[in-house]
Amino acid sequence: MLAWHLALRYLRKRRAAWLALAAITLTVGVSVMVVGVAQGGVELTRRQVRANEADLTISGPFGARVRDGQEQRAAIAVPGVVAVGPFAQGYGLMVPGRRDAIPVQVDGVDWAADEGLGRLHDGVLHPAPVFDLSPRPLDSADRGTGFLTPAWRDHLALTGIDAAAGLGIGFLPPPPRPRLVPGAVVGRELMYMNGLGVGAEVILVGPDATGGPPPRERVVISDTIGTGLLEVDKLAVIAPLPQVRRLLGLKPGEVHGWRAVLEPGADPAAVAQRIQADTGLRVQDWMERRGSFVRSLEQQRLIMAVVMVLVQIIAVFIVYAVFSTLVVEKRHDLGVLRGLGAPRRQLAGAFLLAGAIASLGGGLLGWALGWGGLAALNPVSAWLGVPLFPQDVFYTAQAPISYDWRIPVAFLASQTAIGLAAVLLPAWQATRVDPIACLRGDA
Repeated sequence: MLAWHLALRYLRKRRAAWLALAAITLTVGVSVMVVGVAQGGVELTRRQVRANEADLTISGPFGARVRDGQEQRAAIAVPGVVAVGPFAQGYGLMVPGRRDAIPVQVDGVDWAADEGLGRLHDGVLHPAPVFDLSPRPLDSADRGTGFLTPAWRDHLALTGIDAAAGLGIGFLPPPPRPRLVPGAVVGRELMYMNGLGVGAEVILVGPDATGGPPPRERVVISDTIGTGLLEVDKLAVIAPLPQVRRLLGLKPGEVHGWRAVLEPGADPAAVAQRIQADTGLRVQDWMERRGSFVRSLEQQRLIMAVVMVLVQIIAVFIVYAVFSTLVVEKRHDLGVLRGLGAPRRQLAGAFLLAGAIASLGGGLLGWALGWGGLAALNPVSAWLGVPLFPQDVFYTAQAPISYDWRIPVAFLASQTAIGLAAVLLPAWQATRVDPIACLRGDA
């Protein structure tokens, strides 16, 4: 009880103790803010990468062409696999009218199968542009859905009217039959930065290894996709699989591989090993294909965390100075307590408890300060009109933020350990006070 009484008394009565508390609060708060933003960048990039990749990608050895069919898809659909979708992928050029050709990465997909994979969902389709892309956002009425272009959508509506007229309940002549031009979904940045829009007709030009004219396919931009990965959205063109097969010189039925999505809780490594053993094909999970995006930011987050721990160590000197001064100021009181028979461990415990309370209390206040700062970061940035993070890094108008509870807990634990280490020497000095010298007035 004596140790608790002294610890609380010293913390409550001494202004210097509040200095230690403030130092701990600020170091924990700043650390939580910095690493919270770094972790937010990791989480954002992870979500962006997952929007581009399925759980597993199955392909032929060295990118060789493979045959697509029900038998091949059934061989891939081992236990744990929910859906399988084929793809053909390669590089080419997009020629928008009379403008210069634009290098693109063409991805041919079976739209229904890719929807089953969860890749082409409303969260990434038809996004509005971010604020610094000059063309205005397209009105929702001007957009297509998937490979259904606005013109073809209108044609379907007229066809419905035509069918009604054939049943004797219409009053309009049959609509004209336009030539079907396949739709294509292009990256948000690719479309807006090149002054295009939904409904624009472009020509895709593929590679040619025969020396003749390169293959061409005419498509209409039917929608945009924005996954958040700048270098992907700048190149992405997703088109129907038959057109991309012809563009890349594949024969009917040939593909470059399949994408597979797993059921929740399935082990990707085990499923990949099973597919590879059954089919002899190459199987990669999403981290193997694009993990460098995530790993680079994870490394930066780790470096930031180490730097913040080093910053926290600076608080050692403040806490040590505060409690060393406290021992000197209370030397006479400590001597009297020793003369009255107070055990050394009680006096040492008083300073250790005071250090632990200051560290824990300051750490909790720092947790609140850090999360409060994170919550205010984007509103303050918007109020000042100054984006804190360039969009060519994170492709977002706001700073990425994470409220992962493990970050403040880790800094709270490290700061408590650092605070206790700083109090060890003053606590030992408190036990070495000579009661006789204090009573004589020599100290």
